[in-house]
Amino acid sequence: MEIQGRTVVLTGATSGIGAAAARRLAQEVGLLIVQGPESEADVSDLLRELRAAGSARVEYVSADFASFAEVRRAARYVLRTTDRIDVLINNAGVAGSRSRQLTADGNERTLQVNYLALVLWSDLLVPGMRDGARIVNVSSTTHRMTSLALDDISLAHGYDPVRAYAQSKLAIVTYSTWLAGRLPRGISVVAISPGVISTALLHSMFGGGGAPVAHGAERIREAVLADVPSGTYIDDGDVVAASDDALDETAQDRLAELTRRLTA
Repeated sequence: MEIQGRTVVLTGATSGIGAAAARRLAQEVGLLIVQGPESEADVSDLLRELRAAGSARVEYVSADFASFAEVRRAARYVLRTTDRIDVLINNAGVAGSRSRQLTADGNERTLQVNYLALVLWSDLLVPGMRDGARIVNVSSTTHRMTSLALDDISLAHGYDPVRAYAQSKLAIVTYSTWLAGRLPRGISVVAISPGVISTALLHSMFGGGGAPVAHGAERIREAVLADVPSGTYIDDGDVVAASDDALDETAQDRLAELTRRLTA
């Protein structure tokens, strides 16, 4: 897919890999709609930078993905702004909190922000996507560290921040694989791990190290452009098989049905 002059929606765009991706994309695309949890005033410096980076029109929508009401409000804003989305990049994410937290919607916070909101947001925006558009879901190689607790998806028992984070990333890959054959009008979906990137999230959960955020931004851009089938998983630039858990069709169906109930 060509990206020059296209319309791109990018979540989690105000810090880390997302901000780096926004800086890169603003040099090429025609319309860039970026989302973050902060108010527009709080990210005004970044927005000025993005608008000066190239010829892209840059719009900002503030939404806390811990609230489904805010996800719905933000999606309505996007659809009022454009009905010709070429690329949807779902990058928003948080680290697992030290102790288990529930959102006002009744879900474990990491699961909702990283995964459930991604599904709801995507479902709401698909009607505004062009034929042949692409969805890029940013996951993590940590999806291989755990299995889905489908009978206790909000981890009421045995909560651990790393487990919560890894499960949310496994859910993204599992759902992306399930979704691949079910999107309309030739829309494709790929899930990626951008690599081990030096971000505040990585450091808060796993310590120091990692590649620069520009590395992760380039992996996102590559996933947009990649000539790969819908449902592909890309790990740090390489097309590889996702974990056995993510590829389990029974788990995919169960997760999809559970997700629909939790986001209804």
